[in-house]
Order: sequence, then C-alpha cells, then structure tokens
Amino acid sequence: MTADPSTALARLREEMERPPFHNVLHPQAMDVDPVAGTVTIALPYHDGLARAPNENSFHGGVIAALIDLAGHAAIAVKIGRMAPTIDLRIDYLRPSGGADLIAKARLLKAGRTVARVDIDVTDTQGRLIAVGRGSFSTA
Repeated sequence: MTADPSTALARLREEMERPPFHNVLHPQAMDVDPVAGTVTIALPYHDGLARAPNENSFHGGVIAALIDLAGHAAIAVKIGRMAPTIDLRIDYLRPSGGADLIAKARLLKAGRTVARVDIDVTDTQGRLIAVGRGSFSTA
C-alpha cells in the first residue's frame, strides 16, 4: 500500500467492495493512516443485521465480522497484502441499539509472521459497544 492516506483510502474502499459478504454488511471505509496502520470503518444499521425481529440492535456475529474486517484492513494498509485471521477475541460491552457502528482498528505490531491489532467499536454517540483483539498471519 501507499503511504499517501487519500490513495490508501481509495484502495481500501475498492478492496472492501470485492467480498460478496460485504454486500450484506455494507461496511464503509472512512479513514486510514497507512503509516500508523489505523483504519476507521462505519457499518450502517439495517434490519437485516438485527439480532431479533423488531429489535433495533446488531447481531453479535455482525459486530464480530466488523471487528475482523477492520483488524484485517489495518494490517493490509500497512503491509500491502491480505492477512488471514489466526485468532480473534471479542468482548461485547453493551447492546448496540439502532445506531450505526464505527470500528477503529490500530495495528499494535506487524512481525514477519504474525500481526496484532486492537479494535474498538462505538456507536454514533461514542458509546463503546465492543472491543476486539486479533492476530493475523503476515507470512
């Protein structure tokens, strides 16, 4: 990836359109810093992502998917290639409500074979919904 944030953001947006699963989620790359290895990804709420009928709250699996894709993106913008997930840990802190979610991922370390990322998920009011930590293959 390039060190230029606007070019890196355009590339990330393009790459995020490729996986068919993203057609269900509709994640939106909002910000990227390829030098630091940070990304911000928004996830708009829609009823297809709800945890139960008539309940305006994201399903936990959707939050997990957001954490995973944000973690992967933070590494990919730093190393310039895919980084498959090795391990993912998630702590759910509160129900999301019907607000959109914002995932902020930051690369902690990118080694020769493994990278580690921390991810915070907040709602649009800034309330912390979930936190995650992932290990990803860089080999």
